[in-house]
Amino acid sequence: MRIGCLGAARITPNAIIHPARVRPGAVLQSVAARDPARARSFAQAHGFKRHDEDYAALVRAPDIDIVYNALPINLHAEWSIKALEAGKHVICEKPFAMNVREAAQVLAAARATGKRVIEAFHYRYHPGFLQALAWIDAGEIGLISSIDAVFNIGIDDRGGTEIRHLPETGGGAFMDLGCYPLSWTLNILRTRPVHVEAKASVTPRGVDEKMEATLVFPGAITARLSASMAAGEAFAARLHVKGSKGEIVFANPLVPHHGGVLTLKAGQKTLSPRISRISTYTWQLDTILFALEAQVPVPTEGEAIIMQQEVIDGVYAAAGLKALRYL
Repeated sequence: MRIGCLGAARITPNAIIHPARVRPGAVLQSVAARDPARARSFAQAHGFKRHDEDYAALVRAPDIDIVYNALPINLHAEWSIKALEAGKHVICEKPFAMNVREAAQVLAAARATGKRVIEAFHYRYHPGFLQALAWIDAGEIGLISSIDAVFNIGIDDRGGTEIRHLPETGGGAFMDLGCYPLSWTLNILRTRPVHVEAKASVTPRGVDEKMEATLVFPGAITARLSASMAAGEAFAARLHVKGSKGEIVFANPLVPHHGGVLTLKAGQKTLSPRISRISTYTWQLDTILFALEAQVPVPTEGEAIIMQQEVIDGVYAAAGLKALRYL
């Protein structure tokens, strides 16, 4: 599979380049950036076969099979659709789009072209999260009663240039960080909430610096989600799932290869399996490329994308920030 990368983004080495180097059949074909000189330098530094002069040239190129879209969120839908219409599969960084309307347009393009578009929730492919799901599906903790999940990390606004602080590029703590606790929750419960409450602290630029959301799901299951990108905020990524028979605690489900700890407590039983140190991104790329070759589905495409984006929109609406999703 020949990979073309849209954007010389900070995440690209971890998300695509390093995994591609150890995955047989993955080829780093090309990269394009706003600045062709930056694309050239990035391609040389990371072992791409070439660079393209702009995004359009890359998505049109006949020697690329799959496009990795790591552009700012406000460009996700536009360039994912262009890549699909050019006959490419797409791995699109999270969050998938500015709003559910855009997400639906991308999925419509995928259906029309017969190509696949997959959201890059890398954690979902790691054996640690798969083990947590397996325990839940096996009834180890009984009926779920509540979920508490958090992802915090300070993000400097870089003198007004950091895209995660800008409304026009899809900025906001819940968009960039809170999408993970939400995704953990939706992948566990596999249904939409029936009620959403949220409150936000807003920066002078108008995006949410902190967001706390309470989601109520069928069966009176409550999920409390929080995210903060406030300056100086310490890294925290935690998932706590309580059930009628026990609980699961996952410290760092985000990147468990960096020292995550997964624990099941049920009655007299306590389990804490060894966590794979192979990166979430490597598991993700390997699974996605296999799925494309074998024509089998993966859990971060299709309806999962729509449900995730619907709830993100709902959280912002509940916090009085709906306009951020529909600029």
